[in-house]
Amino acid sequence: MSPFFFYLFAAILIFASLAVILARNPLYNVLALVVAIFSLSCLFVLLEAFFVGMILLLVYAGAVLVFFLFVVMCLNLNTVVLSSQQQTRFRWLGSFVGLMFLFSFALAAKSFIRAHAMEPSSIRGTIEVIGKILFTDYLLPFELTSFLLLIAIFGIVSLAQGALSTGKDSENL
Repeated sequence: MSPFFFYLFAAILIFASLAVILARNPLYNVLALVVAIFSLSCLFVLLEAFFVGMILLLVYAGAVLVFFLFVVMCLNLNTVVLSSQQQTRFRWLGSFVGLMFLFSFALAAKSFIRAHAMEPSSIRGTIEVIGKILFTDYLLPFELTSFLLLIAIFGIVSLAQGALSTGKDSENL
């Protein structure tokens, strides 16, 4: 593995992740997320986790994020004005999701420490070994990730319903 490419893709991942959070336009958020997923997939390939890298690229960048991009482009979202009650609700939801992220990060750090204690030959494995580890040791982070994706889908649907109920996008559809 070349350290140059590892640091290059890691830097791209960091900047793309910051762009996902800081961009005001939803279209730029989704495009930056596609770049982040692509660079993360490249990092997995550089670390010789080819299966995980390709599945990440095919499933998330190739299907889920393209679907989100399609929905955002169809909605033609310009600005969303939230009431103070909605802002409070989103702050609580954001705090909850942030706590879930910190909990997932703590679990990943714990698993990382445990992985260094394992023999190097037992870390690499076949798809069967990956599936066994994924659904035993990493079941909670796996479920938390699927829950976060479900929240994102609900958010997109609620934004679409809000835009359609105000009637500002009914002419475009």
